Amino acid sequence: MKLLGRTNLYYFFFSIITYIIIAGSFYVVVEHLIYSEVEERLRVERLDFENFVSTNAWTEGSFFVEYKINLQRANDTLQPILAFKDTVLINRYNQQPVPFREYSFYSKIGGRPYRVSIRKSLIESITLLEYITITMLLSLSVGLALLFIFQRRISKVLWKPFFETLTKAKEFEVNDAKPLNLDQQDIFEFNELNSSLVKMTDKIARDYNNLKQFTENASHEIQTPLAMINSRVEELIQVKGLSTDQMRWIQDIYESTLRLSKMNYALLLLAKIDNGQFYGHDQINVSEMVEEKLASFEEIFNLKIIHLTYHKTGDLLLDMNTTLCDVLITNLINNAVKHNINPGKIGITLSLDQFVIENSGEPLSTDPASLFERFRKQNKASNSLGLGLAIVKKICDVHHLSIRYDWTGEVHRVVLSKR
Repeated sequence: MKLLGRTNLYYFFFSIITYIIIAGSFYVVVEHLIYSEVEERLRVERLDFENFVSTNAWTEGSFFVEYKINLQRANDTLQPILAFKDTVLINRYNQQPVPFREYSFYSKIGGRPYRVSIRKSLIESITLLEYITITMLLSLSVGLALLFIFQRRISKVLWKPFFETLTKAKEFEVNDAKPLNLDQQDIFEFNELNSSLVKMTDKIARDYNNLKQFTENASHEIQTPLAMINSRVEELIQVKGLSTDQMRWIQDIYESTLRLSKMNYALLLLAKIDNGQFYGHDQINVSEMVEEKLASFEEIFNLKIIHLTYHKTGDLLLDMNTTLCDVLITNLINNAVKHNINPGKIGITLSLDQFVIENSGEPLSTDPASLFERFRKQNKASNSLGLGLAIVKKICDVHHLSIRYDWTGEVHRVVLSKR
């Protein structure tokens, strides 16, 4: 959920709670005031009644205008009595129930004790209460609605510089030569944010360029002497008259140099992928690339006595860098060959959304997911660098592809699929 949306949601819930509390409190206060007024008038009417009966004889026809009075003979004036209460009487004209407020008390009339109940109609008071409450609720609703609209509008205006900064930050590419240009804002906090972002992106761009230059220099400066060492070692191997120990030493130097050269290439490749130095994406038919690679591996399959099974149910199309796709397919096939048994099997299945490669091999003794880590390999004594699957995982992450490694018995399986 967006920040403004969440802010508006909190404001809406807070307004509803405030609305209910204010409306309830207002209703209770107004009702209390109305009832207090009615009860005060009933007390005054009691005084009028007592004055009236003290100077006049009370008969059934005696009444006060607007008020109704009920008398009952009382034998025990010490019984508890509820002074004020609500009651309902039936209108004698339309037979409709009418709410009344009743005030009860004991009084002597003609020397005899009576329970006297004076009642006053609440219709006007309740109607007044309803009108006041409805008016208040409508006014409060309109006020809250206007305040909510104002808050939304003012939030959009206040947060506009932030979203402009966010848009420019999204468009910033570290491999571009363009710096992040942010406008000066009137709000102090946004200016601080823009200043921090400009400093951070400038440092990231400098670090990226330095790392890129180091990678390019290392790629050239390290590969050149390694190639020269390999060339001289090959010449030494052809020299006659070397002892067995000397030949073994030279062979060790040659293999170590070759291994170092491969490691340098793999690590530099990983660094270039991390730095985003492979530009341009094309829609690649993975099926065609796999078939080309299998043709180039045919001699190795025959040499290692590996039986190949190839099955295709559809063309797998991926939008990715061509060079990295070539490295991805090559590493997967090479991994299946390198960690196979003799004689062994390799099975490849291609569909519209998956590339599955299986190979026979020794049972796995480590977590399959850990094989995608750098320098992690199944057999510690193996001459493998342990970087092939790490490169595969990195390429998949860059191109938003899913890859997993699992095994059953002597069958190892790598599944590459679209996310």
